Amino acid sequence: MPEEGEKQKKGEDTLALSPSSDVLSRNGTHKNAGQELTGILSERIENLSEAIEELDKALTTRKVLSDKFLKQIGEEIKEVHYQLGHLQPPWKMGFYPEVEFLRLSLHKSLTSRHKEIRGEELKYWQDVLAILKDKRKFLDEYKALLSTKTRLVE
Repeated sequence: MPEEGEKQKKGEDTLALSPSSDVLSRNGTHKNAGQELTGILSERIENLSEAIEELDKALTTRKVLSDKFLKQIGEEIKEVHYQLGHLQPPWKMGFYPEVEFLRLSLHKSLTSRHKEIRGEELKYWQDVLAILKDKRKFLDEYKALLSTKTRLVE
């Protein structure tokens, strides 16, 4: 069995207990526990900051997507209104089953488009609430870690 000195010469990982900070470190190197902890906190704070930025971008992207959907549905509604506007009222042209079937289909299409608008608005609201909930959780953790880091540095 090789001795301790031989293990360190070969570059193998060994754990050593730092006498000044009671922290385990690799290859016998000793670091200040406070510096290690603030380094870990800084890394976590940076990760949280990036996650919060990503959530802000997700909110913006979701808003753009919702606006795009609503605009598209609005254009479809305009098209249906245009088609309905070109149909003569039944009292002027007489009763034609094919025309009445078309008129009913167009009205059903309008109803369907309005339902899609309500559905998209609801989905947007639900998505925004979920994103804001995550953002609030990350912000709380971010603030707590910042205050902890500040107390450690002082």
